[in-house]
Amino acid sequence: MAVHPPRLDLAELFLEIALTSQKHIIVEGRTDENFFKAWLQDADPAETVVVTPVENLEVGPDEVLGIGLSDGNRSRVVYVAMRAEKDDVDLRCVADRDCGHNVETHNYEQLLWTDYPSIESYALDGVTLQKANLLSFNGRLPDGGVLLGMLVPALRDLYAVRAANEHLERPNYAAGVGKNRSLATFNVSLTVHPSLRSQVAGYAKPTSRDPREFAYGHDIGELLLAAFGNVLKNNVGLVTLGAVEAALRSAVQAVGSYKTEPLFIRLHSWISA
Repeated sequence: MAVHPPRLDLAELFLEIALTSQKHIIVEGRTDENFFKAWLQDADPAETVVVTPVENLEVGPDEVLGIGLSDGNRSRVVYVAMRAEKDDVDLRCVADRDCGHNVETHNYEQLLWTDYPSIESYALDGVTLQKANLLSFNGRLPDGGVLLGMLVPALRDLYAVRAANEHLERPNYAAGVGKNRSLATFNVSLTVHPSLRSQVAGYAKPTSRDPREFAYGHDIGELLLAAFGNVLKNNVGLVTLGAVEAALRSAVQAVGSYKTEPLFIRLHSWISA
Protein backbone atom coordinates (compact mmCIF):
# COMPACT_ATOMS: atom_id res chain seq x y z
CA MET A 1 0.00 0.00 0.00
CA ALA A 2 1.35 3.41 -1.00
CA VAL A 3 2.44 5.64 1.85
CA HIS A 4 1.82 9.33 1.29
CA PRO A 5 3.64 12.08 3.20
CA PRO A 6 1.72 14.11 5.80
CA ARG A 7 -0.32 16.96 4.35
CA LEU A 8 1.50 20.27 4.25
CA ASP A 9 -0.06 23.28 5.92
CA LEU A 10 -0.53 26.23 3.57
CA ALA A 11 1.41 28.53 5.88
CA GLU A 12 4.37 26.12 5.72
CA LEU A 13 4.19 25.95 1.93
CA PHE A 14 3.99 29.72 1.59
CA LEU A 15 6.94 30.19 3.94
CA GLU A 16 9.00 27.70 1.95
CA ILE A 17 8.26 29.58 -1.28
CA ALA A 18 9.17 32.90 0.35
CA LEU A 19 12.49 31.54 1.65
CA THR A 20 13.56 29.58 -1.44
CA SER A 21 11.80 31.35 -4.36
CA GLN A 22 11.21 27.88 -5.77
CA LYS A 23 8.42 27.57 -8.31
CA HIS A 24 5.39 25.53 -7.23
CA ILE A 25 2.41 24.44 -9.34
CA ILE A 26 -0.66 23.14 -7.49
CA VAL A 27 -2.97 20.82 -9.44
CA GLU A 28 -6.16 18.89 -8.72
CA GLY A 29 -4.95 15.29 -8.63
CA ARG A 30 -2.14 12.82 -9.19
CA THR A 31 -2.92 12.28 -12.86
CA ASP A 32 -2.61 16.04 -13.37
CA GLU A 33 0.63 15.98 -11.38
CA ASN A 34 2.10 13.39 -13.75
CA PHE A 35 0.87 15.23 -16.85
CA PHE A 36 2.49 18.50 -15.82
CA LYS A 37 5.70 16.74 -14.82
CA ALA A 38 5.82 15.24 -18.32
CA TRP A 39 5.23 18.69 -19.82
CA LEU A 40 8.05 20.12 -17.69
CA GLN A 41 10.46 17.55 -19.13
CA ASP A 42 9.97 19.18 -22.53
CA ALA A 43 9.73 22.71 -21.16
CA ASP A 44 13.16 22.13 -19.58
CA PRO A 45 13.06 24.91 -16.95
CA ALA A 46 16.38 26.18 -15.63
CA GLU A 47 15.24 25.55 -12.06
CA THR A 48 13.33 22.65 -10.54
CA VAL A 49 9.58 23.18 -10.54
CA VAL A 50 7.56 21.34 -7.89
CA VAL A 51 4.15 20.01 -8.95
CA THR A 52 1.87 19.17 -6.05
CA PRO A 53 -1.63 17.65 -6.06
CA VAL A 54 -3.87 19.65 -3.77
CA GLU A 55 -4.69 16.52 -1.75
CA ASN A 56 -1.15 16.83 -0.33
CA LEU A 57 -2.10 20.17 1.23
CA GLU A 58 -4.10 20.78 4.36
CA VAL A 59 -7.28 22.36 3.02
CA GLY A 60 -10.47 21.36 4.79
CA PRO A 61 -14.06 21.31 3.54
CA ASP A 62 -15.04 24.22 5.79
CA GLU A 63 -12.52 26.43 4.05
CA VAL A 64 -13.87 25.82 0.54
CA LEU A 65 -17.49 25.92 1.68
CA GLY A 66 -16.67 29.26 3.31
CA ILE A 67 -15.93 30.83 -0.09
CA GLY A 68 -19.13 29.48 -1.64
CA LEU A 69 -17.72 26.42 -3.38
CA SER A 70 -18.65 22.76 -3.05
CA ASP A 71 -16.19 20.39 -1.41
CA GLY A 72 -13.78 18.86 -3.93
CA ASN A 73 -10.26 19.08 -5.30
CA ARG A 74 -11.17 21.71 -7.91
CA SER A 75 -12.51 23.95 -5.15
CA ARG A 76 -9.44 23.30 -3.01
CA VAL A 77 -7.17 24.47 -5.82
CA VAL A 78 -9.23 27.66 -6.13
CA TYR A 79 -8.98 28.19 -2.37
CA VAL A 80 -5.17 27.84 -2.44
CA ALA A 81 -4.98 30.42 -5.23
CA MET A 82 -7.20 32.82 -3.28
CA ARG A 83 -5.02 32.45 -0.18
CA ALA A 84 -1.87 32.88 -2.25
CA GLU A 85 -3.16 36.13 -3.70
CA LYS A 86 -4.12 37.39 -0.27
CA ASP A 87 -0.65 36.57 1.12
CA ASP A 88 1.16 37.71 -2.06
CA VAL A 89 2.72 34.28 -2.71
CA ASP A 90 4.19 33.60 -6.15
CA LEU A 91 2.84 30.18 -7.10
CA ARG A 92 0.47 28.92 -9.77
CA CYS A 93 -2.64 26.79 -9.38
CA VAL A 94 -4.26 24.95 -12.29
CA ALA A 95 -7.92 23.96 -12.08
CA ASP A 96 -10.22 22.27 -14.59
CA ARG A 97 -12.50 24.72 -16.36
CA ASP A 98 -15.26 22.07 -16.43
CA CYS A 99 -18.41 23.82 -17.68
CA GLY A 100 -17.26 27.26 -16.55
CA HIS A 101 -19.01 27.34 -13.20
CA ASN A 102 -17.26 29.79 -10.81
CA VAL A 103 -14.59 30.70 -13.38
CA GLU A 104 -15.59 34.36 -13.64
CA THR A 105 -16.05 34.85 -9.90
CA HIS A 106 -12.63 33.48 -8.96
CA ASN A 107 -10.10 35.51 -10.86
CA TYR A 108 -6.61 35.51 -9.33
CA GLU A 109 -3.19 35.96 -10.85
CA GLN A 110 -2.16 32.71 -9.17
CA LEU A 111 -5.06 30.74 -10.69
CA LEU A 112 -4.99 29.35 -14.22
CA TRP A 113 -7.93 27.47 -15.72
CA THR A 114 -7.49 24.77 -18.33
CA ASP A 115 -8.21 26.10 -21.82
CA TYR A 116 -10.95 23.49 -22.20
CA PRO A 117 -13.00 21.57 -19.60
CA SER A 118 -10.10 19.31 -18.57
CA ILE A 119 -6.70 17.96 -19.58
CA GLU A 120 -8.40 15.09 -21.44
CA SER A 121 -10.27 17.65 -23.56
CA TYR A 122 -7.02 18.46 -25.39
CA ALA A 123 -7.35 14.99 -27.00
CA LEU A 124 -10.48 15.94 -28.93
CA ASP A 125 -9.07 16.32 -32.43
CA GLY A 126 -8.69 13.71 -35.13
CA VAL A 127 -4.90 13.59 -35.03
CA THR A 128 -4.69 13.03 -31.28
CA LEU A 129 -7.50 10.46 -31.22
CA GLN A 130 -5.77 8.54 -34.00
CA LYS A 131 -2.49 8.67 -32.07
CA ALA A 132 -4.32 7.11 -29.10
CA ASN A 133 -5.87 4.57 -31.43
CA LEU A 134 -2.48 3.51 -32.79
CA LEU A 135 -0.45 3.61 -29.59
CA SER A 136 -2.96 2.48 -26.95
CA PHE A 137 -6.05 1.03 -28.66
CA ASN A 138 -4.08 -1.23 -31.06
CA GLY A 139 -5.87 0.34 -34.02
CA ARG A 140 -9.11 -1.36 -32.98
CA LEU A 141 -11.25 1.80 -32.87
CA PRO A 142 -12.42 3.84 -35.89
CA ASP A 143 -9.91 6.23 -37.46
CA GLY A 144 -9.36 9.32 -35.34
CA GLY A 145 -11.28 11.68 -37.60
CA VAL A 146 -14.21 9.28 -37.87
CA LEU A 147 -14.18 8.65 -34.12
CA LEU A 148 -14.21 12.40 -33.47
CA GLY A 149 -17.32 12.80 -35.60
CA MET A 150 -19.00 9.99 -33.69
CA LEU A 151 -18.23 11.51 -30.29
CA VAL A 152 -19.08 15.16 -30.99
CA PRO A 153 -22.92 15.04 -30.88
CA ALA A 154 -22.97 13.05 -27.63
CA LEU A 155 -20.35 15.30 -26.01
CA ARG A 156 -22.30 18.40 -27.07
CA ASP A 157 -25.51 17.04 -25.56
CA LEU A 158 -23.83 15.97 -22.31
CA TYR A 159 -22.12 19.34 -21.94
CA ALA A 160 -25.47 21.13 -22.31
CA VAL A 161 -26.90 19.04 -19.48
CA ARG A 162 -23.85 19.60 -17.28
CA ALA A 163 -23.82 23.36 -17.90
CA ALA A 164 -27.41 23.56 -16.68
CA ASN A 165 -26.83 21.28 -13.68
CA GLU A 166 -23.60 22.11 -11.86
CA HIS A 167 -23.78 19.12 -9.52
CA LEU A 168 -25.06 16.55 -11.99
CA GLU A 169 -24.93 12.92 -10.90
CA ARG A 170 -22.80 10.60 -13.03
CA PRO A 171 -24.74 10.07 -16.28
CA ASN A 172 -25.84 6.57 -17.28
CA TYR A 173 -23.73 6.34 -20.42
CA ALA A 174 -24.76 2.75 -21.15
CA ALA A 175 -28.42 3.80 -21.28
CA GLY A 176 -27.48 6.63 -23.64
CA VAL A 177 -25.86 4.37 -26.24
CA GLY A 178 -28.50 1.69 -25.79
CA LYS A 179 -28.28 -2.06 -26.26
CA ASN A 180 -26.63 -1.64 -29.66
CA ARG A 181 -23.87 0.49 -28.10
CA SER A 182 -24.24 3.10 -30.82
CA LEU A 183 -23.04 6.68 -30.53
CA ALA A 184 -25.07 7.46 -33.65
CA THR A 185 -28.30 6.97 -31.71
CA PHE A 186 -27.07 8.40 -28.40
CA ASN A 187 -29.99 9.70 -26.32
CA VAL A 188 -28.81 12.07 -23.61
CA SER A 189 -32.20 12.19 -21.88
CA LEU A 190 -31.79 8.51 -20.94
CA THR A 191 -28.51 9.24 -19.16
CA VAL A 192 -29.97 11.54 -16.50
CA HIS A 193 -32.32 11.12 -13.55
CA PRO A 194 -35.99 10.82 -14.62
CA SER A 195 -36.74 14.12 -12.89
CA LEU A 196 -34.54 15.94 -15.42
CA ARG A 197 -35.62 14.23 -18.62
CA SER A 198 -38.42 16.62 -19.49
CA GLN A 199 -36.01 19.57 -19.25
CA VAL A 200 -33.18 18.21 -21.40
CA ALA A 201 -34.61 19.33 -24.74
CA GLY A 202 -34.67 22.94 -23.51
CA TYR A 203 -31.02 23.14 -22.52
CA ALA A 204 -28.86 25.40 -24.69
CA LYS A 205 -26.25 23.39 -26.57
CA PRO A 206 -22.75 24.81 -27.13
CA THR A 207 -22.37 26.21 -30.63
CA SER A 208 -18.58 26.13 -30.93
CA ARG A 209 -17.07 24.32 -33.90
CA ASP A 210 -14.14 23.27 -31.71
CA PRO A 211 -15.18 20.08 -29.88
CA ARG A 212 -12.45 20.57 -27.28
CA GLU A 213 -14.53 23.43 -25.85
CA PHE A 214 -17.43 21.15 -24.90
CA ALA A 215 -15.55 17.87 -24.30
CA TYR A 216 -16.09 17.42 -20.58
CA GLY A 217 -13.20 15.32 -19.31
CA HIS A 218 -14.76 12.13 -17.94
CA ASP A 219 -17.44 12.08 -20.65
CA ILE A 220 -14.84 11.26 -23.32
CA GLY A 221 -13.51 8.09 -21.75
CA GLU A 222 -16.94 7.07 -20.48
CA LEU A 223 -18.41 7.30 -23.98
CA LEU A 224 -15.53 5.27 -25.41
CA LEU A 225 -16.13 2.56 -22.81
CA ALA A 226 -19.90 2.64 -23.35
CA ALA A 227 -19.61 2.29 -27.12
CA PHE A 228 -16.41 0.25 -27.49
CA GLY A 229 -16.06 -1.36 -24.07
CA ASN A 230 -15.91 -4.93 -25.35
CA VAL A 231 -13.03 -4.13 -27.70
CA LEU A 232 -11.17 -2.00 -25.17
CA LYS A 233 -11.51 -4.55 -22.38
CA ASN A 234 -11.19 -7.85 -24.23
CA ASN A 235 -8.88 -6.98 -27.12
CA VAL A 236 -6.83 -4.08 -25.80
CA GLY A 237 -6.76 -4.71 -22.06
CA LEU A 238 -8.08 -1.31 -21.02
CA VAL A 239 -10.66 -2.16 -18.41
CA THR A 240 -11.12 1.01 -16.38
CA LEU A 241 -11.98 4.63 -17.08
CA GLY A 242 -8.62 5.60 -15.59
CA ALA A 243 -6.78 3.42 -18.13
CA VAL A 244 -8.67 4.90 -21.08
CA GLU A 245 -8.08 8.44 -19.86
CA ALA A 246 -4.38 7.71 -19.34
CA ALA A 247 -4.23 6.63 -22.98
CA LEU A 248 -5.83 9.91 -24.05
CA ARG A 249 -3.41 11.98 -21.97
CA SER A 250 -0.46 10.03 -23.36
CA ALA A 251 -1.65 10.80 -26.89
CA VAL A 252 -1.95 14.49 -25.98
CA GLN A 253 1.68 14.42 -24.83
CA ALA A 254 2.82 12.51 -27.92
CA VAL A 255 1.21 14.94 -30.38
CA GLY A 256 2.34 17.94 -28.32
CA SER A 257 0.13 20.62 -29.88
CA TYR A 258 -1.28 21.44 -26.42
CA LYS A 259 2.01 23.22 -25.63
CA THR A 260 0.95 26.17 -27.78
CA GLU A 261 -2.33 26.63 -25.92
CA PRO A 262 -2.68 29.74 -23.68
CA LEU A 263 -2.48 27.84 -20.37
CA PHE A 264 0.90 26.32 -21.15
CA ILE A 265 2.27 29.49 -22.74
CA ARG A 266 1.38 31.42 -19.57
CA LEU A 267 2.87 28.75 -17.33
CA HIS A 268 6.06 28.63 -19.37
CA SER A 269 6.36 32.42 -19.27
CA TRP A 270 5.96 32.44 -15.48
CA ILE A 271 8.50 29.65 -15.01
CA SER A 272 11.03 31.41 -17.25
CA ALA A 273 10.63 34.83 -15.60
